[in-house]
Amino acid sequence: MPLPRCRSFVLGQAAAERPENVTRGETGSTTAPRSMSVGSPSTDSTSCFGARVSRRALGISSIFLQGLRTTSTPVMPKHAKGGQLLGFVDFNCCLLEYRDKVHTLEQLNQQLEEQIHTCLDHKCSRAKMWGSLKQEWENIYRQVSEAILDNARLVLQAENIQAKAEDLKQRFEHEQPFHRSMEEEISSLYKVIDNANFSKVDLENQIDIMNVELIDLVKTHEEKVRQVYSQLIEVDELEPPTETSLEQILTFIHSHWKKVIDKTQAETDSHLESKKEDSQDKKLSQEEKVLENLKTECNEIYAKIQRLQAETESIKALKRGLENSLNDAKHWHDIEIHNLGSVIGKLESELADVRGDIEQQQCDYGTLLNNKKTLEMEVEMYHGILEGEENPTIFWRKPKSSPKQLSSTDAEGTAAFTGS
Repeated sequence: MPLPRCRSFVLGQAAAERPENVTRGETGSTTAPRSMSVGSPSTDSTSCFGARVSRRALGISSIFLQGLRTTSTPVMPKHAKGGQLLGFVDFNCCLLEYRDKVHTLEQLNQQLEEQIHTCLDHKCSRAKMWGSLKQEWENIYRQVSEAILDNARLVLQAENIQAKAEDLKQRFEHEQPFHRSMEEEISSLYKVIDNANFSKVDLENQIDIMNVELIDLVKTHEEKVRQVYSQLIEVDELEPPTETSLEQILTFIHSHWKKVIDKTQAETDSHLESKKEDSQDKKLSQEEKVLENLKTECNEIYAKIQRLQAETESIKALKRGLENSLNDAKHWHDIEIHNLGSVIGKLESELADVRGDIEQQQCDYGTLLNNKKTLEMEVEMYHGILEGEENPTIFWRKPKSSPKQLSSTDAEGTAAFTGS
């Protein structure tokens, strides 16, 4: 029965309409189930039915239940001296009346159960083929139970599949940032590969140019060698020996080269003697000596300049190599900083999401705590009402407290009934 109706019934009950058999010491249960079980499975082999009778099955309509209540308008207790106490006592009396009416309904339910049992036993005694019907009913019941179990299995399988799908979805969403980071790294590597290809093409062009220059240098070297060979004094060719023994060939070669050495030595001696004579004949002046010294110094300075130029070229090449390595290091450093920045941004976004989840959970926890406190207060209030129903003498001890406390308890009781 809804509580607002119960409240209207309690407040609308007049003092003259209350039964006189209501005393302070009466106790009883005030639970009124919405549907009552009529009958139970019989131990006999002929009857195995049970009936569940509701208000509609018993023929008790809401109009009938309203007829059991009063039809007078609700009369609120007056706020005179002791008015709050009288209202609380009226509330206790109304609860007791409600309990008595529940008892009458339970007795009516028991009578209907007995009538249904007798009717079913009478029908079962008349039935001739009850055994076959019972077997068919058991088979149908077994089939229905098996179908229910199959349905439960299918539902469980569907839930498992749905859980797996959600797990896969979560894993996919978890792998998405890693996939994006890998794509970014691959794109950066593609850029590095493109730069390497450009540098490779440049190096190949330089190699081709160097090969052309090398070919030109080889040609010029060959021409110079030919010119030098043309300027050299023709050396007497060896006459091929007619002997075949190795000792004779070696002696021939030795004698030939000995003659050549003697000839060259004689030529050098004659040349040196002629130079000595020329040096003795010519007397160099002091200015010529200074000029020769200057020439030697110029040659030394020119050699130093060439050596310094070679060193500067090597230093420039080293500088270019270091600059290239520095540029490569800067490029990779920028790539690493970009990757780390993206990772930091992702971590910050995840941290913000986690903080939002934590705040939401804290709010939910606070609301749950508030709901728990309100429910505990309502449960304590219901326990107090039930204890007051079992021991009505408690209501007569309340006047010792102040009127403010009585008004607060009355307001809490009415608020609990209306809120439930």
